[in-house]
Amino acid sequence: MKMRILAWGLLLLGVTARADPGFLKTLPAVDFTAAGLQKLAPEELARLEALVEQYKTGELAEVRRQAEAKAAASRLEAEARIVAAETKAKEATAKADAAAAKANEAETKAATAPAKTQPGWFMALITLKRAGEKPDKEEPLESRLVGDFDGWNGHSIFSLENGTRWVQQNKIDTYTYSPVLHSPKVKITPAAFSGFWLEIKGVNLSVRVIPLELPK
Repeated sequence: MKMRILAWGLLLLGVTARADPGFLKTLPAVDFTAAGLQKLAPEELARLEALVEQYKTGELAEVRRQAEAKAAASRLEAEARIVAAETKAKEATAKADAAAAKANEAETKAATAPAKTQPGWFMALITLKRAGEKPDKEEPLESRLVGDFDGWNGHSIFSLENGTRWVQQNKIDTYTYSPVLHSPKVKITPAAFSGFWLEIKGVNLSVRVIPLELPK
């Protein structure tokens, strides 16, 4: 009988954990009597109270331990996310710095690279002097056409990326080229008697031209 009462008391009192003088003292008289607790001696009631408190203390400790473990896991996860974000930001900054350094290096090389020497005959055209040296006459002026090329019609004007413009010299010479070339490379060399030959990369024919606009 006493064991049954003790078990019933543990199950009933272990549900809630409160900081009070003692669970048995808070029981209404009717519940105390209905449970048959009045049949227990004072030392038995004290033992029952101690067992209840011990059970409650263990249960609260476990709940607290689980809560603390969960909070610690959440903190670790949050810290890991922060570290990952910081690492990613540092990597992005490092890549950006490397790209900027590479661009600066390229600009420095371009700025310090020696300018390409223009053919003597071309410099003579700009300075209104005659190019007399034969080796200079053989050296081509190289550039690219601005825009598309599909041939010439007798009055074609060829604009080059170096800022010069050349007009077709032979007005009766026409030629159609297909497919259209976009900004092809060109070479200009002095002709044997007058004018210049304009050669377009990929085109078998050349066209005779004269300067229309030269750099100032």
